[in-house]
Amino acid sequence: MFKKTKKKDLGKSIQDFESILGETIRVDGNLVIAKSIRIDGCLNGNTLQKEGSEATIAIAPSAQIVGDIRAQHIIVAGSVKGNIFSSGKIELLAQAKIEGDITYDNIGIEVGANVTGKLLQISSLKVANETGLLLSQVKQKIAN
Repeated sequence: MFKKTKKKDLGKSIQDFESILGETIRVDGNLVIAKSIRIDGCLNGNTLQKEGSEATIAIAPSAQIVGDIRAQHIIVAGSVKGNIFSSGKIELLAQAKIEGDITYDNIGIEVGANVTGKLLQISSLKVANETGLLLSQVKQKIAN
């Protein structure tokens, strides 16, 4: 019924995406990702990597995100109003428009990317501790 999408090109990275949030779809709520997702539509909520996994989150040029994004690998070509946090690599493509702070281990920024916020580089160990704390906080909010 549903076909897995293989090898979608978004910028310089070619990834296998387990899930795709289509351009005509709007989601109000948090997403927890175990492997990978490409977001082409609108999301009002946080996108978080599942604890213990290494996920890739790709924000396509047509995407509009209002919420925080946390994952091992993040590719941004669309619009994000929220903080971005990666324990691995962040790629900001030329079309990216970000309003929020970016915390990263490694980052690549193409000419034309627009960032209104701070760029903060941190060690991988600190990222792991903060990611665990955030997931605990999200779980508590969901339980209440």
